[in-house]
Amino acid sequence: MQIGLGRRYAVYLSAFTLVSITLALAAAGLIAFRQANVLQRQIRDAISTVQSANEDERLRGTAQYLAGRMFNPVFRFDIERIDEEIERVRRWLPVRDFVVVDASHRVITDGTDAKLNFGNTIEGVWPSVDSGAVLMTDGNGKRQVRFAIQSGGILAGFAAVTFAEDPSQAGLRRIDEQTSNLWASHRKSLLALFLIAFAFSLLLGVITSIRLSRSLGQPLAEMGRAARAFAQGNLEYPLPTESPDELGELARALRSMSQNVRTHQAALHEETARLRRAEAERSELLADLGRKNAELERFTYTVSHDLKSPLVTIQGFAGMIASDLGPGAPEQVKRDLSRITAATDKMQSLLIDLLELSRVGRIVNPVEKVDFTELAREVVELLQGQLSGKNVEVQIEEGLPSVTVDRRRLLEVLQNLVENACKFMVPGRPARVEIGFRPEPDRAFFVRDNGQGIDPAYAERIFNIFEKLDPKAEGTGVGLSLAKRIVEAHGGRIWAESAGPGSGATFFFTLGPACWGG
Repeated sequence: MQIGLGRRYAVYLSAFTLVSITLALAAAGLIAFRQANVLQRQIRDAISTVQSANEDERLRGTAQYLAGRMFNPVFRFDIERIDEEIERVRRWLPVRDFVVVDASHRVITDGTDAKLNFGNTIEGVWPSVDSGAVLMTDGNGKRQVRFAIQSGGILAGFAAVTFAEDPSQAGLRRIDEQTSNLWASHRKSLLALFLIAFAFSLLLGVITSIRLSRSLGQPLAEMGRAARAFAQGNLEYPLPTESPDELGELARALRSMSQNVRTHQAALHEETARLRRAEAERSELLADLGRKNAELERFTYTVSHDLKSPLVTIQGFAGMIASDLGPGAPEQVKRDLSRITAATDKMQSLLIDLLELSRVGRIVNPVEKVDFTELAREVVELLQGQLSGKNVEVQIEEGLPSVTVDRRRLLEVLQNLVENACKFMVPGRPARVEIGFRPEPDRAFFVRDNGQGIDPAYAERIFNIFEKLDPKAEGTGVGLSLAKRIVEAHGGRIWAESAGPGSGATFFFTLGPACWGG
């Protein structure tokens, strides 16, 4: 049988209340029990201490006290007053026999109405006036004290007191009995309190279960049915939303949720039909772009390759003409032939760069782990003639990191950047190029020079193909574009920073995460 939420909550609450009260009563009972045990132990310890004390001294003290109280009535021979004192002593001491005798040891009174022993002589040891008291034990093991009733050296008589038990033991026994009775009474009270609390908790749980089942269980069950209906697609399931409490708020939230779901479903259907049309258009555009890129690469490669043949022919005929004319050729003809040869050389360099640029996206060499310091030294060795000719000093930072890259392509990047720095040195200024690494914030390699610098407005344009800020500068304007494509093929980016003309320039480039993986 399934128990509803309201009943479960009521059971939990009742159990919690019952357990809490039970634990509280148990703790109180335990504390009381421990305190009572401690008190009883203390009393018993006191009894043992008292019992182990000098019993003779206590009895002598008692005798001295009684002698002082009874001197006047014995001295005056006031039997009635003596009996009153004996009766008073019996009320607070466990006295079995109390006999008062005169100086000759003859009985004056024994505290009884009959006074059967009146005038009899009691033999035995009696104390002197100076000794105070004599302690004795009769045949039944009872303690007896005999003392002189005197004051200021005047003897009025003697008394013999036999105790049923030791006076201090009797008082302590009564204390122990009272303590035991008190603890027994507390136990009954705690048990009664526990039973009352248990009954109260049980009644509270039953009442709470009934109330919660009506006020909480039924509305929650109704909302559960509504939630299942919503899950099955029935968003019109009715809900009671008039309740002013949290349940009504929950019902209103469910109703609002169902309305939002309907709205979102409609929007989703419309949006889905629109992610599909757009996806189809995107796929078509990507396919078309791929076809055009492939066609453009083929065109570039074909044009560059086909143009090389006429250039070779022109170069060959220009050389033949120069040979045919010989040393006696007019200077104007020589100059014209030199222009033709220079133009064909420049066109051939341009075609070589175009071919190289077209191959960057198509030819991929196997990647390998490269020590960047060694790579930088190799570039300097390759460009040693050009660097020496322009008196350029190259500084390579020690401890450059290793990366996993296409070694040949990365060498081309570094070579193009160093060559570019050499082209734009300031005449008359000691030329210096620095190759290094910046760990933070982007793990970037750099090539820094102290040359002509770059206007920040043109820092992006210099990476465009055939873009030359100085038309008279060496090269075809393809080198930085080639470096940019190689860096991007490695998942990185390249950029230039300069404070302006005359302040030098720094070219930074990064590599993608795959290049740092090992």
